Amino acid sequence: MLVIFAKLDIPARDRAEIEAIRRRHDALHGRVEPHFTLVFPFPGISVGEVLGHVQHIASEVERIPFKLANIAAVRDPMSPGAHLFFLPDDGAQQITDLHDRLYSGVLATRLHPTAVYLPHVTVGRFGTFEDAEAAAASQVAVDIGGVLTAITIGDFDGHRVEELHQVLLGDP
Repeated sequence: MLVIFAKLDIPARDRAEIEAIRRRHDALHGRVEPHFTLVFPFPGISVGEVLGHVQHIASEVERIPFKLANIAAVRDPMSPGAHLFFLPDDGAQQITDLHDRLYSGVLATRLHPTAVYLPHVTVGRFGTFEDAEAAAASQVAVDIGGVLTAITIGDFDGHRVEELHQVLLGDP
């Protein structure tokens, strides 16, 4: 299945902080870099069609500065599990707007009609919401600033993401 995401362009010390948390709490650590998922995994559309669509959208969107400033435990709507998210203050609306724009054209039918998008960086996955809440409570405050400079199209097999294409934002 294809997936579309934006990797974090952040200082090395902040990347190390995120990766240390992910090592403890995220089974996907080491399989994909910290990122904002923009379009969740989907089957049935060729990479070429998706690439053309992403290139068109990316050419019209400038780089997005963001600041991760909140920590939240969030229930997984598809399972009894939960996640630990770092959430942006600055940049949240621009990331949401990019997500919305990507779910148009060839991807319009891939958006679940009841889905509500919350821009986030996943730093933990848990079997229960209570475990995610405990992890959130044990975290010190987060204050990580960065920028999204590109959109990545990847192939996700359920375990690992293989990066196929990267498209720069604001690149005509």
